[in-house]
Amino acid sequence: MTLRFKVLLVSGLAMALVLLLGGVIYKGAINSRAFRHQGLSIQERLDGITELDIEARRYLQALLHAKDRGADTSALLGGVLQDIDHREARLRLLVGEGLEGEERALRQSKWSEVEEILQSLRRWASEVEATVRQLPPEASLIAQEWKLLEEYERTVGRQLVEERRREYEEKARMLAAGEAGLRLHTKVALLAPCAALLLLVVLTLATLVPMNRAWRTLVGALGKLGEGNLEIALSEKRRDELGVLARAFNKMARELKLSLEEKQRLLKAEAEAREQEVRRYNMLLEETVRTRTAELEQANTRLTESLQQLQATQDQLIFADRLAAMGRLAAGVGHEINNPLSYVISNLSFLHGEMVRIQGAPTQAEREEMMEVLSAAREGAERVRVIVKDLKTLARPEESSSDRAELGQVVRSAAKLAANELRYRARLLEDCGGVPPVRGNEARLGQVFLNLIINAAHAIPPGRSHENEVRVVARQTAPDRVTVEVSDTGSGISPEHLRRIFEPFFTTKPVGLGTGLGLSVCHSIIVGLGGELDVRSEEGKGTTFLVTLPVAAPAPTVIEATAGGQASPGSGG
Repeated sequence: MTLRFKVLLVSGLAMALVLLLGGVIYKGAINSRAFRHQGLSIQERLDGITELDIEARRYLQALLHAKDRGADTSALLGGVLQDIDHREARLRLLVGEGLEGEERALRQSKWSEVEEILQSLRRWASEVEATVRQLPPEASLIAQEWKLLEEYERTVGRQLVEERRREYEEKARMLAAGEAGLRLHTKVALLAPCAALLLLVVLTLATLVPMNRAWRTLVGALGKLGEGNLEIALSEKRRDELGVLARAFNKMARELKLSLEEKQRLLKAEAEAREQEVRRYNMLLEETVRTRTAELEQANTRLTESLQQLQATQDQLIFADRLAAMGRLAAGVGHEINNPLSYVISNLSFLHGEMVRIQGAPTQAEREEMMEVLSAAREGAERVRVIVKDLKTLARPEESSSDRAELGQVVRSAAKLAANELRYRARLLEDCGGVPPVRGNEARLGQVFLNLIINAAHAIPPGRSHENEVRVVARQTAPDRVTVEVSDTGSGISPEHLRRIFEPFFTTKPVGLGTGLGLSVCHSIIVGLGGELDVRSEEGKGTTFLVTLPVAAPAPTVIEATAGGQASPGSGG
């Protein structure tokens, strides 16, 4: 008998045992489920009969109370008859539930008894309602209640008690049958596995004992083979798989002996050749390392010089783009300055004429009029000063270090400078309050938002400015991040152009109207400040640029010692 046959035999027996146990468990589960359904059905029928008894007694009390109050008792009769119909439908469904075959047919044949009880209950409900309705007002309700209850107990109540007794007997019979089936399945579940397990143990021992003995012999031979004893040999008398294994082992031992002798000869020759090759490779490697080190030093020097040149070029491009933006805004800013300046000159001319006309001290009315003219002139001059301040903020050179910048002030200054571009195209909606200062330079951030607002304005054709808008909204999107959204209701950007929008010298404007450096410079400025610049756009629905900047560190407080030895707070930096 081969090992394969023995293993298959043991496996088949184990599978038969598992199938037997599975069948027993499945049969037990089916029976348990059937008994559970029967038990629940019987219990529900018992509860329904009991509830009918309780409802009948409550119905009698409700009739007497209604009679005592002088209320109509026909509504109570209709309600109890409807409740009896409902319970009849439920009991009819429960008659054969959980039963099969003859049991189900027998149970359904007894439905006539339950139906007779329900008909008796209906007749009693109608008769007792009529009796209570015809009682004279001076009749004793308590005495009538006892009388009617005694009549109910003799008729319908006795039928309900008898039906409950039959249901209890059915439940006891069902529980006894379930207990007998459970004992039978328990015995089968215990005896069948024990018998199969005993047979399985016998077959397993008959297989494992010879195999274990042959295995120990094979392990011992392998140990000697591992120690270098290539003369070891196993008995080849067995006719099963172990005999085939012994023959294969002996053949392997002979081949290993021959291979070892050949390998020792080849290793000796290979070692001599490898030693010479290693010496030659070492010399080449040293020479290559020296050459590559010199080349890397030269490349590093060239890269450092190129990086410095690129940094200088980038700073020049940023400043040039800022001056180009100022050039594009020159006409609009001149108009913004010309209006208040004309107003100032007109008011000063009027004031000069009044001063020439008045030879003595002015009257109170003249003095008040001149003060109003002076105030208006001062307001116009202040407006000119604010415009020039915004221009100086944009045009002045700045250091590359990171400062603190108020986004609201920067956006408002950029919006004022771009007002002429927006006037005939769209309304500007700005909401940048309530966000902390960001890390950055006001001049560079002003250049970024000026470019973005002008680009948004150019995306909207002139005319119908009341129907379009450019929205600038700032919000804190993380504890250390502030995001500014610059969105417009313009024509949008096509997907093929959206991928290249931040490339230098890429522009979709006609020749002479754009250099293609604005968005590239904006991207370089924002990334240099440790932020991000993203864009979302859909053709025909507008474009949104998202500028994310890091929140600035809190301003340090410097404590200076006063002359009296006390400390006074001051603002740093």
